[in-house]
Amino acid sequence: MTPLFASAVAPVAGDDLVYRVHAAGDSDDAWSGVLTQIRERFRVRWAALARHSFATRQGFALYSAPRDPRLSAALSDYASRNPWFLSSDAYREGRVMAGDELLSNRELVKTDFYRGLMLPHGLYHRLCGVIARRNTLVYYLDLHRGPDEPRFGPRERNAFAALLPHLTLALDVRWRLRETDDMNRALRSIVSTHARAAMLVDADARMVFGDEAAREVCEAVAGLRIEDGRIVAAASADHRVLQEAIARATHASADVDERAAQVLSLSAPGRSQPSVISIRAAGAVFSAELGEMRRLAIVTALNVPSEDDHADCAFVRQFGLSPAQARMSSLIVTGHSIASAARELHVSENTARSHLKQIFQKTDTHSQMELVHLHGRICISL
Repeated sequence: MTPLFASAVAPVAGDDLVYRVHAAGDSDDAWSGVLTQIRERFRVRWAALARHSFATRQGFALYSAPRDPRLSAALSDYASRNPWFLSSDAYREGRVMAGDELLSNRELVKTDFYRGLMLPHGLYHRLCGVIARRNTLVYYLDLHRGPDEPRFGPRERNAFAALLPHLTLALDVRWRLRETDDMNRALRSIVSTHARAAMLVDADARMVFGDEAAREVCEAVAGLRIEDGRIVAAASADHRVLQEAIARATHASADVDERAAQVLSLSAPGRSQPSVISIRAAGAVFSAELGEMRRLAIVTALNVPSEDDHADCAFVRQFGLSPAQARMSSLIVTGHSIASAARELHVSENTARSHLKQIFQKTDTHSQMELVHLHGRICISL
């Protein structure tokens, strides 16, 4: 029969606890299970994976076993008065220490922390392991026993120390998974609400990212359409040009300047003006489906029909265009000819040419296509 307080054994390869630590990932339930198993392994009353900020003097339990909302709330309430956190120097990543190494039990029982938190919950002996340290923020694992239970012995300390690196690695993986997930969600939000809708495609023009808004963009920009999950030109004559531009942006051996964009004008059946799009390299990402890296390109529609007259875009601000020049440049970069722009502005063609000449002078450009390319480089990131 196993004694009630048998010493814990250091984890080894194949240990179920180690496996569960690394398998926890970003699952809250799995981490709660890990804490339950740690509590059982070390025969303690309470085990808590917690964080404490030395800057704000705030702290709380991330996971604990058993789950005791009152005890967790008390830990947060007494964080600023926790005598074990009077000095930050002791909390070095990987260190294992008993509570009485930081404060003698004789002094501990005199504190409000002991009387308000530990005594009501039957806690006394403490063994702490520092899992991670980030500047003034520390993540640690606390094990607690009662006053009528034995102190933590050398073998238990060694077992605890052997477990800490696994917890550190698992917590780092969890953070990286969360960071990736949060960043992915933020980037998707940016793409979805892009002032000029953008789509990520691979070298074969397959859409890697594009929600319902992307499909709406393809419908609005008649020069593009989605066919079997690929971005294709609406006019067959433009298809090769589009594919070559995507291939250049995703060429693995090409020295591509990711800030530069290729600006294309595509025929737009059913619309009076051509479609204007930009294509630029978006870097390489690992594909779980392929099991290898693949390079991506971002395809951006520059002249999606909109009520916005671009009067306050970065291009207008950078070159100090007047309202009339701003409207003229907006029409030119979205595919209008001088005659068409004059009709839209309700001015003569000579007036439209005068506006365009002034725009050329302010932007140091010499042709409508050069103006379109310059506008695309400046405003593509909006």
